[in-house]
Amino acid sequence: MNILMLAEVSAAAVLGGAERVLREQALSLSRRGHRLHLITRAPRGDSRSQVRITNDGEGIQEDRYHPSAQNELAFVLSSVRGSVHQVDAVSQRTAIDVGVIHQSLAGLGPVLRRRNRASGWVYVCHSLAHEEYLSRNLGGSLAVGYRIRRAINARLRRWCERVVIRRCHRVVVLSEFMKRRVMAHHAVAVERIRVIPGGADLARFCLPDDPVAVRRQLGLPLNKVILVTVRNLVPRMGLDQFLRAVALLGDEGRDVMVLIGGEGPLREDLQSLAGDLGVADRVRLLGYLPEEQLPHYYQAADLVLMPTHELEGFGLVTVEALACGTPVLGTPVGAIPEVLGKIDPDLIASATDSVALATAIRRLLCRFRDHPGEQEQLSKQGRVVAETEYSWARHGEQLEEVLQEVSGEVKTSING
Repeated sequence: MNILMLAEVSAAAVLGGAERVLREQALSLSRRGHRLHLITRAPRGDSRSQVRITNDGEGIQEDRYHPSAQNELAFVLSSVRGSVHQVDAVSQRTAIDVGVIHQSLAGLGPVLRRRNRASGWVYVCHSLAHEEYLSRNLGGSLAVGYRIRRAINARLRRWCERVVIRRCHRVVVLSEFMKRRVMAHHAVAVERIRVIPGGADLARFCLPDDPVAVRRQLGLPLNKVILVTVRNLVPRMGLDQFLRAVALLGDEGRDVMVLIGGEGPLREDLQSLAGDLGVADRVRLLGYLPEEQLPHYYQAADLVLMPTHELEGFGLVTVEALACGTPVLGTPVGAIPEVLGKIDPDLIASATDSVALATAIRRLLCRFRDHPGEQEQLSKQGRVVAETEYSWARHGEQLEEVLQEVSGEVKTSING
């Protein structure tokens, strides 16, 4: 099949889950013999109009459009024009079997003005656009004008996503949680939605040959209990409650070292909070972790934390850490229980607050200490779950089935 992919993020540099899913889907479909045409919005500050996405010999060209940064309206209009222009360029060269849209603004122009350029359309919903926006732009006690602007912006994002979704033949989500959200907010019929869980690169995220050597390589102490989390430093990730939970461990937390990977607007606030709580000596803010370092930090950890407060559409960190053989403790939010519930109920905290997190951390660490072999058993269970249910190869196979289904239905409808 000739497959067109449209996204507001680039597959060239994986900065978060959206980029990872886009990249892995494109590479997986390419490996399965399909021809990929990838169109993305150029990252801010990157003037390149084309880049090459490569992995294990596979190569995909990413064509980009450059929206205006003059103001919000100019940004939206130029994004619509840019994506439509790139779709025109692709459709002049070849017939498109299926278009796959990863964020609604990237697909708005094409599904409204060039819908017939592809035989069928599929929308990949990572999270609801308006919920993500509201989470990243908290109103608080800010000025009334800002609140009004924020509310209007959220409504427009919801409208844009609904317009795109309703013009697509299928909606792909990464979890049952997101399936329910899409049905509730966009009134999409259940038969149009397919759940295809995210995955991990099982060759890269793997069991360590020597965990002690990994810690030494990273300059980490061998006599500490290491808790790791890798998150965007934004409010919905619950990192403030995680730090408060560490403080609540009291003397039991003296042997704990907390490593927080990721960048975001809360970095300074989290650093200050750690100082105020008296745990600054036990907390390291690592900043952005390059892809090649992520497996090492998961392998070095005794426990990986997912302290999410809201809106966890899937959580790639969860399955990547499990693939490395490291138990993951998460909150009962979004898709986290869907994954961790397959391993052990103790891996799910009772709530998102600091007391619940501290209780869950203490329970697991005591279990590891008092019952030799329990940590190793959870490690094995996590790896098995990752291998059987959360590989990118499995994800790509299931996505291919959806695209073939859409293409076949459209062709049957035309011929019939």
